Amino acid sequence: MKACITNQYKSWSSSKTGKGFFIQRLTLALKSLGVEVTTNPDDKVDINLSIGKDVYKPVNAKKRVLRLGPAHIGKYHKKLNAPKVKALNSADGVIYQSEFGKKMCDRFLGKAKCKTKVIYNGAEPVGFQPHYKKPYSFLASTRKWTKQKRLEDILIAYQHAAIPESVLYVAGEVEKKLLKKYTGSPGIWFLGCLDQKALAEYLLKCQTLISIVWLDCMPNSVCEALVSGCRIITNSTGGTAEIAPDMVVKEKPWTPKVTDNNHPPKLNHVELANFMIDSVKTPNPECSHVNIDTIAKQYKDFFEEVLNG
Repeated sequence: MKACITNQYKSWSSSKTGKGFFIQRLTLALKSLGVEVTTNPDDKVDINLSIGKDVYKPVNAKKRVLRLGPAHIGKYHKKLNAPKVKALNSADGVIYQSEFGKKMCDRFLGKAKCKTKVIYNGAEPVGFQPHYKKPYSFLASTRKWTKQKRLEDILIAYQHAAIPESVLYVAGEVEKKLLKKYTGSPGIWFLGCLDQKALAEYLLKCQTLISIVWLDCMPNSVCEALVSGCRIITNSTGGTAEIAPDMVVKEKPWTPKVTDNNHPPKLNHVELANFMIDSVKTPNPECSHVNIDTIAKQYKDFFEEVLNG
């Protein structure tokens, strides 16, 4: 089997996004399963895997598979979603990143009229020493802290928990007013933007990752944390709880409708703080379901299913 997985640059080697790192891992894992992978859209292939939309018209592919993440759900969703809808309507198979993501896409893009499959994101397993992880060491990490990711809710809950000798590391670009307000607060360390190597070191060091993004389909950061041995604290409005169900802050279910991500609801800070306090008692997480080899096998099986009609 030969597959094309490409982008506008015809290369994933310089990608710095979670999506790009996932595709790099997926490509290597597919190759280990015997799938020939190209980034040249002119090559004749069995499967063209488009990521979110068709960057090039896949005229040389026997079948088209579309991988969909979140849909645009704001005021101008129809215009912004148009390329996704076009790709969806011409696909022979669709992969959604979570059941939550499928629900979002069904509402804002339309239901697929072809074979579909929910396949989570995945990461490469990392060898770690559980005793190296310090109890009550938390990591909150992203590239840029948008309102949707609710950093201040994490900071408030952490201060409310008041865990002696604990530490909360915050990685990523933080707005200036939060930096000014919380810099110097006991236990809170702002790390700035980290490259993959530095981030991996914190994943290995920290006991718990906190990811409470509102309406997030399937963050790669959580998959990376799971295979690094981190416990996960997350929220119920998104796909993350599907892979990390042990410590989930309950929220009012989201009704699929036009929504402004810049105004997420406030979380229950007491519940979030209690999860932080209790996290040391939570067993080491299961991570085989987000092992990149497991995920690549599911992709390959779905490719074969689509090819066989």
